Formats: sequence, structure tokens, C-alpha cells
Amino acid sequence: MLFVKRTLPLLITFVSGIIMIMAFFCGPALPRIKSLEEIFPQWIQIIMTFTMILGAFSLLRFNFQKIARKQNGWGYSVVLLVGFFGMAILGMISGSWPELDKEVKEGNAYKLLADNKLSDEDVRVELITLTKEGAKIATVCRVDANANPTEKDKDGNAITFKVSADRLKSNFKSKVTILQQVMFEGVFKSAQSTMFALLAFFVASASFRAFRIKSKEAGLLMFSAFIVMLGNVPLGNMISNILAYIPLIGKYLDIAAIKEWIISYPSSAAQSAILIGAMLGYISSSLKIIFGVERSHLGGEG
Repeated sequence: MLFVKRTLPLLITFVSGIIMIMAFFCGPALPRIKSLEEIFPQWIQIIMTFTMILGAFSLLRFNFQKIARKQNGWGYSVVLLVGFFGMAILGMISGSWPELDKEVKEGNAYKLLADNKLSDEDVRVELITLTKEGAKIATVCRVDANANPTEKDKDGNAITFKVSADRLKSNFKSKVTILQQVMFEGVFKSAQSTMFALLAFFVASASFRAFRIKSKEAGLLMFSAFIVMLGNVPLGNMISNILAYIPLIGKYLDIAAIKEWIISYPSSAAQSAILIGAMLGYISSSLKIIFGVERSHLGGEG
């Protein structure tokens, strides 16, 4: 049992790590090993798919237990489960299952979804063509409830335009897709924006505490941050216009230009140094995991 829990995972990690290192450095000298550099990421995607399914079941089990035991905050678990199953069902119906709109046929009426998939309009397919890549392009015209063209040219012919066949849906699936997008755009993204908007206040508070000038370095950091913030708002341009009237040095006091210089040179150099240090730490941690020195990922002490 200890072999399965500890030794086998360590062997798999070691062999996989060594193979990926060899595949990266061997080049064309060892084409079979080099090919593993493309195969292994595909295996990782398969493993990640199973982990996502496992994570979904774990999430459902945890929240069902929380609701059953009426623990603190169980109401939020109800909202989570309703959103989880609601979006899953709507996604399956509006997607490829059931495949109600797999074959778009000429002469039939469909619902044309807008680019944002939040509205639709009635159209009739006049012609189906294929691109070189095999994608279906539909030539359609707008119609009314009786399938009569609503836009005609001076000769009385229906005015047509081309769209991707993927945007054509049956009446039922178009309503489901719109509902799905309303929940995603109107509920999820709005809640996400609200959360990040609240985080802005915490960032501002943390910045205020961090920018207390207690040394020359802190003063330099405060000054640079102040210039960068001024360069990103209209107030900075107003101040630059006022400073431009100062004789001799006024033309050099463009806050937007100073901001760009700070970001392009001092800040970029510091970021490069930080990235180099982070990469060295990343390599060190990876080697410790490959050689079994670090074992925290197995659930034990590293």
C-alpha cells in the first residue's frame, strides 16, 4: 500500500520529469523522444479533464452535505447548486446535445443569434456554401412571422447577407442560448465585476499602508507610483500643460512621457530581475519534486 501511495507516484514523477527535460534539450538528434514533448501535454489535458470531473463531484458532495446538516451558510450552497445545474443543463441543450440544428437546410426559417447571443431575429436560408476550411456559410434574408422577406431591393428581390451557419438556431435552442448568455453575462460577469471592484478598495488600502515613507527607498517608490498614477489620468495632462509654461525645463516636465520612461526602463529592469529570480526558484522547486526531495504534493510533509 505504501508503494502505491508514495513510491509509485515518485517513480512516475521522476520518469516524466527526466523525459520532458530530455525532450526539450535533445533536439532533432532523438526525434522519438522529441515527439514526447507534444504527446505529454495531450496526456496532461486528459488527466486535467478527470481532475475537473473529480473536483465537480467533490464540490457537489461537500455542498449537499452542508445543506443536509444545515451548517452555517448553507443557503449559499443552495445558490451554488442551482447555478451549477442550471448552467450545466442550459449548456448541454444550447450546445451539441440534442443536435437539433446539426444540418442547416436551404429554404428553412431559423433564428439568427446576435454576436453577443443576447437577441435574435427571424431569417430564411437561401443558400449554403462551404469555405476552404469546411465551415458552413449561410446566405440568409430577414423575414417576418409568415416567412416573407422584410427587406427587398428595387426589383422586389429579397436582400440577402452571409453569416456563419453556427449562428442559426431553432426557435427553442435560440431561447435557451439567450437565457444561458443572460445568466452568464448578466449574473456571473456582473458578480465577478462587483467582486473585483471591491478588491480595488483593499488594494488602495494596502497601497496606502505600504507607501508610508520610512526610508529613502520608500520615498522613491512613493514618488514613482505617484507619477505613474498621474500619467494614467486626465489630471496628469492638465498638470503637464501648466508646467509647460516654466522656462527652460517646462518642456521636459511631461508627466505622461516620464511615466512611460519609468515603466519602460526602471520598472522593466526590476521586473526582469524578479522574473529571473522566480525562474531560478521554479527550476529549484521542480528539481526537488522530480528527485523526491519535496513530497508535499503527495499529502505528506515535504
